[in-house]
Formats: sequence, structure tokens, C-alpha cells
Amino acid sequence: AMAERTRRPRRFGLDVFRRTTSQFAALTSGPVDPDYRLGPGDELLLILTGDVELAHPLPVTREGFIVIPQVGQISVANVTLAQLRIILMGRLGRVYSGVRPGASATTRFDITVTRLRVNQIFVTGDVARPGAYAVSALGTVMNALYQAGGPTERGSFRAVRILRTGRLVRTLDLYDYLLGGNARDDIRLETGDVVFVPPRGRRVTIEGQVLRPGIYELSEGQGLRD
Repeated sequence: AMAERTRRPRRFGLDVFRRTTSQFAALTSGPVDPDYRLGPGDELLLILTGDVELAHPLPVTREGFIVIPQVGQISVANVTLAQLRIILMGRLGRVYSGVRPGASATTRFDITVTRLRVNQIFVTGDVARPGAYAVSALGTVMNALYQAGGPTERGSFRAVRILRTGRLVRTLDLYDYLLGGNARDDIRLETGDVVFVPPRGRRVTIEGQVLRPGIYELSEGQGLRD
């Protein structure tokens, strides 16, 4: 009976979260995309070149502002990097006549994020290491789950819930990612978000001549062919 037990198929997906890998480590620096939303704790760098040569480090204050010398304060909380570029074109243009849209500009500017804030999030439910985690502002649900060691033997892979200010904002099916690398439902987390792994649903064991023998969790309404 012991030999039988050791050969039992493994639960699909479990080992992915147990590996030591940097695959799911959230970035803490590097270029951020234009849709990145700024917030307190981020640090920016504004560079002006041309008629004026200046570099200003710009920390985002607790109240969500940046303060640019000679230009004044600009509210950037929840503003994307792309939106900030448009705002800066107007604000800088009032002070530096060379800053204007198009080819006639004699002063150009560049704004980059040099340091990302850290968000505190919570991973709860049936996970290996539940608790509070600090993830970079680029951190996603997969990053958080990986830090928490992934779902336990009892946890669900098919219906991970993300709660924001107490409301459900997304349900994540980890099989989409594990089977096809599809991370479209993997969202960036914000401070205070809760990642909740509920108890697993019905399971089926597939053995014999198949590519990936193992124990699989069925999602709502799935049958044999799925």
C-alpha cells in the first residue's frame, strides 16, 4: 500500500509556487509603462534639455503632489505617466517658452519613474503563508501569491478572489496562466488589497497515457471533455 501511495498523482499547479524562482518577483525599478498610475512614495525625475538644461528629482508627497521649482505643485495621485506628460507640457510651457508641442520646441523634457512605491497587501485563505506582504507598485496577484507560497493542498486554483475596499474586483483562474501562460486577468495590486484563496472545488484525477497526469480542480460547470 505504501508503494501505491508514493506513486499517487500530484495536484496540478502546486509545485509552480514551491519553486525558488525570480519569475514572479515584482519589479522594483526599471521603465514603467505609460499606464502606470502614480501615487505617494513614487519618485520621479524631470529632465529639461535644449535652451534650458535642468534635472529635478521629484518625490511624490504623502498628499499626492510633486513640487517643481519655478513651476509649482502638481497633483499626480492616480494620474498615469502618459497623462502627466500632457499636464507637464502645459505647465512647463508657461514657464519655459521653449517647451511646446511639435517640432518647433527648443526645450524638451523627459519624465521617468526612478523609484516605485511599495504597497502593503494581504494574502489570506488557503495559502501556504497567509499574512501581510509588501509588494512593489508593479506587483500583481501572481507576485503576491508567489510570495505567500501559493494555494495549499486545500486551496482553490480556479477562483482566487481580489477584494479592493471590501468589494470583489476580480476572480482569477490560475489554470489560464499555468496551462497557457495567459496572464490577462492578473491585475496590479493597490495598497490594502486582499487576495483571498477559497477552499478548492470538485477535483478529478486523470491517470494513464496523458501528457500531464495529475489531480485537477474543476471550475463551475466543467465536465469530462474540459
